[in-house]
Amino acid sequence: MNQQQRDHQTAVAWIEGEIENLIRDIGKPNASAAATSAITLAFMLRAISDAEHRHFREQIDQIYARYNAQLKGAA
Repeated sequence: MNQQQRDHQTAVAWIEGEIENLIRDIGKPNASAAATSAITLAFMLRAISDAEHRHFREQIDQIYARYNAQLKGAA
């Protein structure tokens, strides 16, 4: 595995960990800040592709959509 592949693997693992933290902390102020920052930084450093960047951002949007739907359903 070359350096670029290791960087990619590290970035994806970091992002996935931050998304797990987001899921755990959803509803708290700035819950998505770390995940969003990790995604943006990994993209800016070219550790993830444009398609991966969009995928992870969409994943955060879906997490919030499910959370908001649960809130409306509980009301």
